[in-house]
Amino acid sequence: MSITLILHEATRTGAPRVGGLIAKELARDEDVNVLVLKDGPLVPWLKELIGDDRITVCNSDEFEHTLPFEERLRSASEALAGCESDVVYVNSLAASVFVLAAKAQHRKTVLHVHERSAEMFSLLRHDVTKMEVMAVTDGVVLAANDLTSDILDVFGLIPAASHNFGIAIEIDTLRETARAEVEPARTAGGGVLSKGERLLVGMCGHASPRKGSDIFFETAEAMPDCDFVWIGGWEPAEAIENTVYDAYMSKQLENLYVTGAVDNPYAHIGQLDLFFLSSREDPNPLVLAEAMALHVPLLTFSKTTAVADRLGRTGILCHGLPNVPDVSRVLKACAPGKVRSESFRHLADEALAEFDIKEKMKDVRSLVARVRGVEA
Repeated sequence: MSITLILHEATRTGAPRVGGLIAKELARDEDVNVLVLKDGPLVPWLKELIGDDRITVCNSDEFEHTLPFEERLRSASEALAGCESDVVYVNSLAASVFVLAAKAQHRKTVLHVHERSAEMFSLLRHDVTKMEVMAVTDGVVLAANDLTSDILDVFGLIPAASHNFGIAIEIDTLRETARAEVEPARTAGGGVLSKGERLLVGMCGHASPRKGSDIFFETAEAMPDCDFVWIGGWEPAEAIENTVYDAYMSKQLENLYVTGAVDNPYAHIGQLDLFFLSSREDPNPLVLAEAMALHVPLLTFSKTTAVADRLGRTGILCHGLPNVPDVSRVLKACAPGKVRSESFRHLADEALAEFDIKEKMKDVRSLVARVRGVEA
């Protein structure tokens, strides 16, 4: 038996990295092939994990959301035709055209859902997914338990075969990667980041309103006594939705540093004093667990994620959605010496055990067996 796993993109963090870890674990006892719809820095890592000959990078032009859905469906069907798998594991609603293509070929499907309701509605509006996708998929893996209600609100049903996967990371590998030497972040004016006495606050992701790049920028502007670093795509060529890029260029803040798109975000995250999740919507962000594994304290807001209850016991949790006044108040109360203390930096250590990928994969294997109609 074999599995084809579909990744909608190949960024080093977030849902694609989760998909890569799942592919690696499934490959221990399955014949696994991975189709990547958009090339990126995750691809070399994937090839190291499961083999060069097991990774196929598709022509991303064939899956642009601006193309008619029927054309994308035809491309998905053609891509699957070269993979003799009995199960197709689709790692995100953003790639759910492959669910419909697989079902037309009478294959079993598993859909891994990372998106919350607002993003689900957005994908439907842009014709990236279809209302019938939940009716035809055989099983669902959820990035967080709260997504059950989101799926029911948007699609009206959820497959009987479902599992709450949550956050999963490889802690030792992550820490080893974070030790690498990397190019320092720079300001718009070319200033080079050098960590000193000032509090260093960071965020990781492709800059966009959803990721709160505007909130992050405005917080940096409001807090000139702290340093801020955005780890990931920031310029228009890398992050087309970054609505504050013009202000970033015109104001030339001396305390806002940007790495740009990087292959290794973990070396940058490990340098932070505080990881501020500025996202307006990020249901089960992998990067929070990654920051915790690197002993970087968290600053998050309750309405951003589906895991707020746990975050309140392992970091700084504010009520509501991210906003500049509340972040500023918290940062003013954060003395660098206190935040950098061993007790504060190790606040989340006890929670790390629940993120162990090997333990979580036992239930995923059981779900795949259930979808196939056999016992695990």
